[in-house]
Amino acid sequence: MTNANTLERWRPHPLVVIYCALAMVLLGSACFWGIALLVAQWYQPESAAKAALAGTVLLVAVVLLALRRCSTPALPAFRGLLLITSYMTIGVGSFFLLFVLPAVVFAIVSIIAIALVSLFRKDTAYARNQFRQLVEFYRKHRMYQ
Repeated sequence: MTNANTLERWRPHPLVVIYCALAMVLLGSACFWGIALLVAQWYQPESAAKAALAGTVLLVAVVLLALRRCSTPALPAFRGLLLITSYMTIGVGSFFLLFVLPAVVFAIVSIIAIALVSLFRKDTAYARNQFRQLVEFYRKHRMYQ
């Protein structure tokens, strides 16, 4: 999928979109429960739900900003996440989710880290280049059916 014309014509399978969304929901729910448990243990338990909701909203905002920072006209970041998800998909069933979900969650966390590092660099194309290398890494090490 390195050719821009091929990438434009590529339509992901609906299950790929579902698996990518499932990984995002998994990451958001892990953030929600982690913050809720930490706040309930160390602070007032009554404010745990509010803090967890605020932390999850903050995570969504950071992910959206990181996707925006890593996007290019040739490779939008959400399409790159769909590519990563399709590269890690090895079939339909429950066993392969053990490969897909951690890989996509790791990619999302990597995108956030790339965007944060790029804030402190003078090179404006750093985030876009690193994201492109991340997608190429997943392409080289993809799972085959």
